[in-house]
Amino acid sequence: MNDLKEKYKKDNLAWDDCAETYERQIVSGHPDINAFEKFEEDFLDRLLIYLIEKQNRHIKLMDIGCGSGRLHLRYGTKTINSSKKPQLTALTNMKRIHPELAYDPSLEKGLSEVWGIDFSSRMLNLAKKKIKSTQLSEAKTIPLIFKQGSAFELEEQSGNSLPVAVSLVNSISTMQGPMGAIELFKSMRRSVETSGGIAIISNYQKEYIESYGLGQYESTLDVSGQPWWIVPDTYASSRFRHKPKHYIRAYSKDPKLLVDIYDRKNNLIKKDYILRRNPKRTAKVIETGHIRTHTDYESQWYSFKEMDDWIKTHWSGKTYHFKTKCLDKLRAEPAQISVLDSGNLLKDLFKRWQLN
Repeated sequence: MNDLKEKYKKDNLAWDDCAETYERQIVSGHPDINAFEKFEEDFLDRLLIYLIEKQNRHIKLMDIGCGSGRLHLRYGTKTINSSKKPQLTALTNMKRIHPELAYDPSLEKGLSEVWGIDFSSRMLNLAKKKIKSTQLSEAKTIPLIFKQGSAFELEEQSGNSLPVAVSLVNSISTMQGPMGAIELFKSMRRSVETSGGIAIISNYQKEYIESYGLGQYESTLDVSGQPWWIVPDTYASSRFRHKPKHYIRAYSKDPKLLVDIYDRKNNLIKKDYILRRNPKRTAKVIETGHIRTHTDYESQWYSFKEMDDWIKTHWSGKTYHFKTKCLDKLRAEPAQISVLDSGNLLKDLFKRWQLN
């Protein structure tokens, strides 16, 4: 457990350091990651609306590892009828640009709050700024709550509302390795089980790290640092920043990556610098699923079997585990979803989706 605490502290510092760049390059950047996030949002929309119609309790949506508030922004916006609030021009304009954020009366009726927890204070500050800049803080929407803290220490939820706890877009991969992943499974179960709630973990499969993962980390290396398997490492320290020329897409066969090198004062040091994969190190990453960079960033991609074993060991009652490509091969090929359905509420929905 002491090792887990030390990893937690180190990862907290790493995420505080890269928060702003992550927001720019990942949340608003890599097309393969964005496509998968859109799949997750569509999946969650349909699941929430089904639950609202299926049962009578209001839903408390819990975003575990909420980062910069993607779900707060989405469901805060979708539960506001901006036609009745024309003075909120920023909110109205955002809905016009993003039709997927259109007002949904079912969600307004059925969601009691969106609650999120993250260990990075800087990520949470970004989230609060987004809520303010879009005027959601003025709109009297459903409560949008942020908490800085550990995903391993979630409180047990009461039976007054139906808790739906989600950990999305590979967040489990950044939670301090397998020890942290196990703690997340246990914590999410404790939080929702007594009240018959639902826990959902969405993450990439290790089996796709070669075709999807390597390129994602390589073409966003200005977020978390130069990956360990990329050479040369002349400018790999935290004193320099790499700006890739383009995103590497899934299944790319391009053997090299072009970057510009800057110092911390944003002075250009080297233009069109060529980076390549070291075959031995790359093979090690593919074998283990362990991602690390020269600036202390780490993550872990878990196989379908590993997640399946943890479901059987740490969750009880009705569970589901499926490869997301069975729902959407274009946007969700490399991922998997694990579901704990404590109240057995999803049976009919998942039967419709042929997930039994």
